[in-house]
Amino acid sequence: MFKFILITLALLPLTAVAQNDKKINAPISQVTVFTSGAQIKHTKSVDLSGGKQVVVFEKLTDYVDPNSIQLKSSSNATILSVRTRKDFDEVAIAKQDVDAMNTKRKTYETEERKLRDEYSVLLYDEQLLLKNNDLGSQQVAVKISELKEASTFFHSKLTEIQLRKSQLEDEIEVVIRAINQLEQEINTRRSLPVKNYTEIQVELDVSAAGKIDFEFSYITPNASWKPYYDMRSNGIGAPVLLEAKGLVTQNTGENWDQVQLILSTNDPYDNTQEATIDPWYLNYYTPAPVRPIIPRPAMTYNYSGETVYGEVIDAVSGEPLAFAKIQMNSDPNTSVSTDASGRFSFVVPRGETMYTVNYLGYNGETVYIDRPFRKIMLYPQSVAMEGIGNGSGPGGGKGTGADYYGYDRLSKTQEEMVFSSKREVAQDLDEVVLTRGSRREDEKLKYSYANGDANAGLDYEQSIATAVQKDLRIEFQINTPFSIPSDNADHRVAISTYEMPAVYEYHAVPKLDPSVYLVAQISGWEKLNLLNGESNLYFDGTFIGKSYVDVNSTRDTLSFSLGKDRKLVVERKQSEENTKTRVAGNRTKYEVQWDFTIRNNGAASIPFIMKDHFPISVNNDIKVKQGSYTGAVLNEKTGILTWRNTINKGEAKQFSFNYSVDYSKGQVLYLE
Repeated sequence: MFKFILITLALLPLTAVAQNDKKINAPISQVTVFTSGAQIKHTKSVDLSGGKQVVVFEKLTDYVDPNSIQLKSSSNATILSVRTRKDFDEVAIAKQDVDAMNTKRKTYETEERKLRDEYSVLLYDEQLLLKNNDLGSQQVAVKISELKEASTFFHSKLTEIQLRKSQLEDEIEVVIRAINQLEQEINTRRSLPVKNYTEIQVELDVSAAGKIDFEFSYITPNASWKPYYDMRSNGIGAPVLLEAKGLVTQNTGENWDQVQLILSTNDPYDNTQEATIDPWYLNYYTPAPVRPIIPRPAMTYNYSGETVYGEVIDAVSGEPLAFAKIQMNSDPNTSVSTDASGRFSFVVPRGETMYTVNYLGYNGETVYIDRPFRKIMLYPQSVAMEGIGNGSGPGGGKGTGADYYGYDRLSKTQEEMVFSSKREVAQDLDEVVLTRGSRREDEKLKYSYANGDANAGLDYEQSIATAVQKDLRIEFQINTPFSIPSDNADHRVAISTYEMPAVYEYHAVPKLDPSVYLVAQISGWEKLNLLNGESNLYFDGTFIGKSYVDVNSTRDTLSFSLGKDRKLVVERKQSEENTKTRVAGNRTKYEVQWDFTIRNNGAASIPFIMKDHFPISVNNDIKVKQGSYTGAVLNEKTGILTWRNTINKGEAKQFSFNYSVDYSKGQVLYLE
């Protein structure tokens, strides 16, 4: 026996957790998905001792609307209060793993430095050889034997130098790649997400020890569903199969595993306030009354008085930033600093909604207070380290043209981290540049990491649903347990399949389009609990295109075009004999006749409907006289002519209509 307690609260956050709180993980048993938002229901049986105590339902989605919580318990427990609070789970990252990667990176950097020093020595040797290639003098000629010996020596030595230089260039590039990959891995490990969630704390008084049954629910805005349809016809004369489905999306942070799923047409965030009308006082220059726009209520959580936590990290190296400054947005004089490990915490001042993080040499960032823990990545401002050397000679200064290389760290964009390596060796031996870490369009290496796949496909699961008509909504109860991951992707849920008789017709409006379209007319759709939604059309096993099911239509039939039938040909021509323009005095009279020829070259013998129209004058000076229209039905109000016939295979039929227009001479008037 349950007793039901409805809690609609401006729920107060807690800043401390009592040591005797009993933490409970209650599984999700039922989810009702609305067109905007979802109601999540949890159930759990707990063994409790007698007396007053606190039960905490933990690890709920971080997107709980506090004002929507409903809770009920067994009759032997009295609920005294219900509150919400925020907590988080940080993905544990072993510090020794990051330290090991940093040590490995330093080893690579040492190796890179040695390779560059050897490269500088080779350049120095090469220049030394080239500057001492004058073997003789003006007074003493060089002997042939000495010239051969010198030539052999220079050739051998320069070849050795060039080969080793090429090897070193390749080795340096391999080391740079390894360093960049390590930096990327360190950054990825340091920036692993933190799991934020909501907890519901229940204070209750248990009359007698034993098992207490709890059931609670709440609404989250991070879910929705929309209907769509597949309409299939196996050919002319066959019934239409209407497959109703739902596209369900959720991004609550919690997977729905084998839950009872209900799709509801209700929208809990829609305006439920009725309109009121005021007296209408009419006067000159009185503007029309403006209809008030009532905003949709948004789910908010007040962190005032709660302790929030965070960590500030170098976005490039993954190292924590000690002594970074955290300033409140509304009161910059209120600030805290990170500790040696880059961590910080503070109690949120009343009414505060954001804070800024600053660190010398880094771009600052403004952070909204919307979760209990945040990892904040600060990106370094542009830093150039150039002219690394210690004098001239081997491994020395720029004078050798061998010791200069730049190491640039640039900011990272919000969506992409780029580590690159580029080698530039100038033809002039006095200007050799090796660049690492520069970010340009012509870089050789790029490592791009995006958040998710924008082209992820739709998941599909077959299911059957039962439609339940409520007073103000319709609910489709899926009869089998269903799983939907928290991935913000569309997941297909089959609701029901209807077989409906259809009437097939050919439609044509040759004035606008010479093609003839096959159309299916479906009646009785208003009894099927359909909703507005997009529809895929299939005819004879082939995808035809898309349409839209509009259940707000006042017509008693739904009409769907199934494509063009090229075996039916319609020709619309102006009759030369019966078309003329005459001028009498200050008046012009235009007379015209339109002839139609319809030929069936093998299409089905089903009703054929063709439409055209008479012009309608909206000016008393323009006189329109409707002439004859053989075989057509005229709508007097709209001037539209409708021909309805059945044209058998191999048959051709002809129709015509005519009219005249009398108007003032010299006036510009559009006429066919």
